[in-house]
Amino acid sequence: MWYQNIIKRIFIKQKNKTKKMKKNLIALTIVSVATLVGISGASAQIVSNSSSLKYQMNATKTKNSMNELENINPRALKNFSDNYKNVSDQSWMKIKGGFSVRFTSDDVRTTVLYDSKGFWVSSIKYYSEEKMRHEVRHIVKSTYYDYNIIYTQEIETADTKGMPTYIICLEDKSNIKMIRVCDGEMDIWKEFTRAN
Repeated sequence: MWYQNIIKRIFIKQKNKTKKMKKNLIALTIVSVATLVGISGASAQIVSNSSSLKYQMNATKTKNSMNELENINPRALKNFSDNYKNVSDQSWMKIKGGFSVRFTSDDVRTTVLYDSKGFWVSSIKYYSEEKMRHEVRHIVKSTYYDYNIIYTQEIETADTKGMPTYIICLEDKSNIKMIRVCDGEMDIWKEFTRAN
């Protein structure tokens, strides 16, 4: 499978088993999110057994109908409304193994994943260079100062305990690089050469 090759590439040059395990979990989440994002393009039928309107009403300004929201686990709706304030135009979806919600806030596109019991699993944020944390931008630009930052993905999982992993897409005239930054360390995740 294509994702197995990605996972193998991600974990080259790890310093110790603890960091390797942590990064393996992050890679698995990255692959899972990428797969779920691919699935989300397909028409999905929303199916579940939730019926609590209290939490569904907290998820206001959604693109989903109330009938669709009734099928989302109330715990996921509550977690979302507690952690993501002033969000509009969120779009919920039933996915294999749980639920996802997508929204955009302050020019940051976010996808949040919950398991079938409504517990938060991970989140991934997509944004431009202007929205990057200064420390992360400095780590990348101090080495790749001639490259343009195309976008950043900020990935957080339950296993990372608040320590996000950043995937930064860079380009110059002849190369495209995907750089991974985690816990202040940077490495090349993927590298491509442009065709002339």
